[in-house]
Amino acid sequence: MHGVADSDIRAATREDAGLIAGILAEAFSDDPVMNWTFGGPKPFRTTFHELARGVYLRNGFGHIAGANSEYWAATLWLPKGVELKLPFLNEARIAASAVFHHGMSSIGRALKTAAVLAENHPQAPHYYLFAVGVRKGAQGKGLGGRLIREGLKRADKDSAPAYLENSNPKNTALYERLGFKTTAPLPLPDGAPPLLGMLRPAA
Repeated sequence: MHGVADSDIRAATREDAGLIAGILAEAFSDDPVMNWTFGGPKPFRTTFHELARGVYLRNGFGHIAGANSEYWAATLWLPKGVELKLPFLNEARIAASAVFHHGMSSIGRALKTAAVLAENHPQAPHYYLFAVGVRKGAQGKGLGGRLIREGLKRADKDSAPAYLENSNPKNTALYERLGFKTTAPLPLPDGAPPLLGMLRPAA
């Protein structure tokens, strides 16, 4: 009988947007930067859902780990050469959820955060790991690392570097084991938690 430790990994499809949103919303519920940006976790599910179906599962790719119709972990990526552009309607749904739950100030912080992320992406073509998340009850069993490696296989086959933003210090060791190195702290506004850019050179 399958359990968390021996989860199967499969490629995500656009129909998985809701499933992935649920996994990532739970995984990021205590994320320092996400909570500072939005004012709390209530908009997270809508945010990840709109980003997954509007960008990452439309123009990029992702992976899911699970077994017996239970899924515990997910990633979302963009391959090199693909612009990170969210369609207006998807953006509007995120904004509406953020304002409903946490007021207009959350929009200002979200716009500032998005601008900082865009300005600090590497100039060279790269694979972008937007998110990796594991449900609370399945953390500490290696699922996050296994899923990231699936995406890194594509980057390595393409001889491309990979980049991510590390919004939670507890994940630094995992990313470093996978070959990522911190490039610089990203300049979020005063009062924001630390956010680190991390780059893995092309294999």
